[in-house]
Amino acid sequence: MALAALAGCATVPDPPVERALYFDVRAVVETQSRIDWVIDEDHLDEWSSAIMTSACRTPTPSRQALRVWINERLAAEGGSAKAVYEASGGDLSAASDALAYERSIAALDYAERRIGECPFWLTADPGFDGVQGNTRRLVWIAESMGSGELVSSGGDWTVGGTGLGRVVPAWGITDRLTLGVGVEAGVGSTFPRTESGGRGVKPVFAGGVPVLLRVLDGTLRYDLDVAAVTRATRNEFEGLRYGGRIGVGLGAATPRVAGVMPYIVIWGGYQHLLAGAGEPATHSILAGTRVGINWDP
Repeated sequence: MALAALAGCATVPDPPVERALYFDVRAVVETQSRIDWVIDEDHLDEWSSAIMTSACRTPTPSRQALRVWINERLAAEGGSAKAVYEASGGDLSAASDALAYERSIAALDYAERRIGECPFWLTADPGFDGVQGNTRRLVWIAESMGSGELVSSGGDWTVGGTGLGRVVPAWGITDRLTLGVGVEAGVGSTFPRTESGGRGVKPVFAGGVPVLLRVLDGTLRYDLDVAAVTRATRNEFEGLRYGGRIGVGLGAATPRVAGVMPYIVIWGGYQHLLAGAGEPATHSILAGTRVGINWDP
């Protein structure tokens, strides 16, 4: 999934500063497009702070060069979004890329009209590496993580669930890749059958050490998550067993404001716990969501 994401978003500007501004503008455009972009100026006004924070810190030649690059990409798409839409017989999805390029140009034009309003503390930086990405910076990822589970233990199948909180300090290796290692803890539950034939609830401690590789593609997030995990077999911390988990996820974020970027991820995975503490090995198929923030202090 991560490799597919990298291949799918390979067409970006080469110069780092232009690429950083492009990712920042694209984050605003994608976020607003999801909530039905209608009038350019209305949406640009709503996100003016995010647009100008990036534009004010980008040197003029880089802003101008990015506009030329986007126009070239628009021409490669077949011209204006309206032309592509009409040529496709009224298929708006066929014009989505062209429309995104046009809205990005509108955002850059909006920034040029207001560039003289930049505050004195936001000056052009020849090494500008963006606001919406994690490039060459330490970020803190905090998530609540929930999943439903289909569990096989000793030949028997049951259902369960896990609720975890986790903190993952991470480093932006490139403008696309972020790598982090953290800790997670919470409660795992299974619902085994009782002697009466019903199902009981068995909540126990669950924890782990996750390693997270995140691929950024605009406001989309592609996650590969590997963790060393532990789970108690009885109340609290009694009878700990150990194992591993691997998962993949797809999520979306909103633009970073005041250093904080909220996001949500839908994920699925597989977990294996080794036999121990009088319990057989277990195999679990997991699916759930992660809701979190990416904080750039």
